[in-house]
Amino acid sequence: MKHTTSYYITWMLISFFVLNCTEPLNLNSIAFENLLVIEAIITDEVKQHEINLSRTFSLEEFTPSPESNAKVVITDNSQNTYEFEETDDGKYIATTAFGIAPNTDYILSITTKDGKVYQSQPTQLPGIVPINDLYASKEVNPDTGNLGMTIYVDGFDPSGNSKHYRYEYEETYKIIAPSWSNPCPPIGDKPPPPPEVCAEALEMEVCYNTIASDSIIQVNSGTLSQGSTSPFRVITISRDNAIIRTRYSILVKQYVQSIGAHTFYNVLNKFSSSENLFSQNQPGFFSGNVFAVNNSSEKVIGYFDISSVSSKRIFFNFSDFFPNEELPPYFVECSSFIIDDINVFNERIESGEVSPFGDPLPNEPQAVINTGCVDCRVLGSSTKPDFWID
Repeated sequence: MKHTTSYYITWMLISFFVLNCTEPLNLNSIAFENLLVIEAIITDEVKQHEINLSRTFSLEEFTPSPESNAKVVITDNSQNTYEFEETDDGKYIATTAFGIAPNTDYILSITTKDGKVYQSQPTQLPGIVPINDLYASKEVNPDTGNLGMTIYVDGFDPSGNSKHYRYEYEETYKIIAPSWSNPCPPIGDKPPPPPEVCAEALEMEVCYNTIASDSIIQVNSGTLSQGSTSPFRVITISRDNAIIRTRYSILVKQYVQSIGAHTFYNVLNKFSSSENLFSQNQPGFFSGNVFAVNNSSEKVIGYFDISSVSSKRIFFNFSDFFPNEELPPYFVECSSFIIDDINVFNERIESGEVSPFGDPLPNEPQAVINTGCVDCRVLGSSTKPDFWID
């Protein structure tokens, strides 16, 4: 998903620059190399593809520096060119929509504002393999022993010609505020509030939230013990996870990779793991398929990744698999309580952490409740996604 590569490159750089020895270090004195970082995943989807350029950053900094004002072009072996323009700092978007075609070489060229030229090796689409099936299964997680839902994808090439795959996913779930109450009932003894108050209140009951995967998920189908056509476990969700409390959806994207791309992401993943990050034997710098034309010894971080992509989405309700069972716990505790200190009460109300709950009894303090229990917008958006199906 978006920024996954940045996340792993950050940890890889810390590993490379900081933990190359086992002696105590003065972190401020570590030698720093200003390297170009390239994030370029181009697929057979016809769209305006995105390429991100940045620079490595020192330990005194907290975010990468965007590489701005660069010229970014992709050229194929038929001399078709696809230009990219900078729409935000370090973010380059193709000026026209295009998709990668089979049996065609593509080269990425980057010219920075200071005149340095970087170029990728010729790269082709490795193969096109659609996802055959995406499904959820109620089962015990073999890693934890806990009951939950496992998401499987079946999309491997039965011919065995394409063996390397990478997966990304987006989870979207419905949120229903359990303690929400309608301040504008159709019939009541009290006069209804103003229409704008009623309209806002209706937005507080049902919300949706989307979270993207933040890990590198890869598989070599040739190494699976059950054979190349066996389903692959993408993610397992605990039965008590609030995201499946009502209705849940997952979009899974399958990328068919070249062996070079697969190896690059595999090493990147190993660099970022805590076990490798703090081990005494640190791996050295590893290169991708992009090089500096002006200086062959200059290091470049990143990979010009060309992949075919296939995607599927599924939905399910908690009750589909756990009928008549107690729902998973809500995202926050939803028992009302009293705050005796009036200053603390006011501070927490003003911060939005808690909200008044119920009508106070005579001579009694106002009860409060976590705001997320009465207003789902604390946890998501009241706007229903275009793809959502109830």
